[in-house]
Amino acid sequence: MVKAIVKVVERDPALLTAVEARVDPEALQTMRTSTRLAWVPAENFEALKRALHHQLGEAAYVELWRRYSSSITDNPLFRNLLEGGKRIFGNSPAGILKWMPKGWALTTRECGHLHTEVEPHAAVATIEGAPPCARHRCTGLSSAGSILGLFDLLSLEGECELDDSRCDEGRFVMRARWD
Repeated sequence: MVKAIVKVVERDPALLTAVEARVDPEALQTMRTSTRLAWVPAENFEALKRALHHQLGEAAYVELWRRYSSSITDNPLFRNLLEGGKRIFGNSPAGILKWMPKGWALTTRECGHLHTEVEPHAAVATIEGAPPCARHRCTGLSSAGSILGLFDLLSLEGECELDDSRCDEGRFVMRARWD
């Protein structure tokens, strides 16, 4: 996932220049050269997210994550999770969001825990225990954008609101609703 976001950045020369000015060159190089299964330190990825948020502003930052997440089926791991969720739960975000913590656990390390509470047309996804490097609004915004991308993948209308009032404690709550 990290390498894919770096590739998005590299396709936009102005964005790349802005990111390079705010992210340690060694950290950026680690993200560029990481293999698909490599663990990238959370500090590096969080620095990238903060730089993107700073440069893009809130709305464009959320849209970047929305677009990225709606293209996750390019990654075999996420494609299999999505397709498995759709076979079991149907074309509903409810089922997929139930699986979201499994995807989080497979793709993150020392980034806190994610849990979801799901109803037929709504869900609450909560990140708890985010490390100090991730205790910024952009952490919750990237997750909210990812949920919006899921709606796009399923061709559904929906919204996702972020409550980051306790981000200094490492807690982010995303409340999603869809038709």
